Amino acid sequence: MISTILNVVLLAAALAAVCCGGPKAASPVSEEAQTAETAQRAKGEFVTIADMKARRMLHSVVLLLDGRVLVAGGMGFGSNMKALVSDEAEVYDPTTGQWSVTATMRAARHSLALALLPDGRVLAAGGLSKLRQAIRTAEIWDPKTGTWSPTQSMNEAREGTVSVVLTDGRVMVVGGVGDTFGDLTAVEVYDPASGTWSLVAPMATPRHFHTATLLQDGRVLVTGGGRLDGPYLDTAEVYDPVADSWSAAGTMSDGRALHAATLLKDGRVLVVGGAGRLTSADLWDPKTNTWSPTADTKAPRAEHSATLLADGRVLVAGGVGGLASAELYDPATGTWSDAGTMSAPRHQHKSLLLNDQRVLITAGNGREGLLASAELYAP
Repeated sequence: MISTILNVVLLAAALAAVCCGGPKAASPVSEEAQTAETAQRAKGEFVTIADMKARRMLHSVVLLLDGRVLVAGGMGFGSNMKALVSDEAEVYDPTTGQWSVTATMRAARHSLALALLPDGRVLAAGGLSKLRQAIRTAEIWDPKTGTWSPTQSMNEAREGTVSVVLTDGRVMVVGGVGDTFGDLTAVEVYDPASGTWSLVAPMATPRHFHTATLLQDGRVLVTGGGRLDGPYLDTAEVYDPVADSWSAAGTMSDGRALHAATLLKDGRVLVVGGAGRLTSADLWDPKTNTWSPTADTKAPRAEHSATLLADGRVLVAGGVGGLASAELYDPATGTWSDAGTMSAPRHQHKSLLLNDQRVLITAGNGREGLLASAELYAP
């Protein structure tokens, strides 16, 4: 009798659980869902932020000592929406997510060199003027006053030059196009202590649309260059500031101009893409002074951006041809992976790593012309 009653009670409990939604065991997360979540975390995401105060491309950016970002010059729009060379500058504050206007430069310039000095001021040098001529002038922005003041002009007028801050705090500008429209071998160095420029040993080869990368040992690697319609240089050379001399640094797998070069954490240098919308990428090893090919990017890229992330990977974004896509290079595996899609296709933009490890991407040329949009990539 007792067993019969017990069976009835157990049956009733079972029916109640089925009919009334009693407690259920948690469904295990599928392996596919876990894999997708891991891939998304590895990929990161792009987040649109407030528009810049001005539309621009071919501008320059620099990370300030206080974590803000100065953006200066470029091609912009006038009151009649006609493209013109810009003298405007603005500052991005990552803590507020907002842009603020700072004083205009003394000279309008695009394709300029912009460099952070050891004391926190910013040097702007060269560029292309409103008259479409390379200029020699240089000026300094003071973050304390938000104003620009003149400093000594360069020895050579140059636009499309590239700059590197040497380990001793001096600023080196390399190559570019001169006032006679020829590519330059000339190299000069700005000393912030004296406020003067001095010519140093010239490169072996004239270069424009090239890159310059400060190496871990204080030397400078310069790669590629060429005109828009070619030919594109496959050569590289290294500058030793102690000896004031250049030496050959091997040959890349492709001639490259309008490409990107990034110093990896292990001291090697990654170069990616270039005019002609290349997919190829090369690695230069300072220990052997040789180049070796690495995996191709998934999309052909030129006039794109490349940023070293805190974890050692490299984010490559955008490029000619209306690209909004981005990819991540992992030096440990030598492979590329999807990094998501920017809010807008862009090339001739700029990117840099913020102190909070996010990447700021600014302006550029989009499908409908000059952009004011900006976004952050969170790895």
